[in-house]
This record gives sequence, C-alpha cells and structure tokens, in this order.
Amino acid sequence: MTRAVAPFSMKQAVNIAGIPPSLIETLIDEDLLQPGAKMRFTFQDLVLLQSARQLMDAGMPTHRILNALSNVRKSVVPQAHQDALKFKTPAKRVLAS
Repeated sequence: MTRAVAPFSMKQAVNIAGIPPSLIETLIDEDLLQPGAKMRFTFQDLVLLQSARQLMDAGMPTHRILNALSNVRKSVVPQAHQDALKFKTPAKRVLAS
C-alpha cells in the first residue's frame, strides 16, 4: 500500500496560516511540526500553525507559545503515537511575525 502524501505545501501552509516560512522552520527545529517528504504538511499541522498565529496576535510571550503548541500537538496526535514522538523543551526565542 502506498503511503498518502500530506496535502499542503510550504507555500500553502504559509498562505493559510498567515505566518512567515521562518516561523514554520523554527517550529520544525523545535520538533513541534514534523512535515512529510518535500516539506508537505497535514491538516493537523495547519491547526498548529493557525494556533501559533492567533497566540502571536494576542501578544503571548514566545516561550508560552511554544509550550501551548506542544500541548496542542499532543492533543491532536492519537495517544498511541505520542510515545513515539520527541518533544523538546521549548527554548526561549523571539519569534518574528
């Protein structure tokens, strides 16, 4: 059986979430996003990116955004797969909007 390709490209993710590619790359570096082959994103990834945008717009500090996104990621990933994922402790960085 062929594995399905995540439906959204980086360009689509940027346009849908309204955030810069550099922020998406930061979230990938923090292991909060795990794009598929050729930087393809799932609907769940887009939920996380939309959450990031809303938290940034609300003026939430970066470290709290990263913690909140980690919690969102855990809630949208099935319980059976959570143990296989690696979640880093969020670094205190300034996210550019």
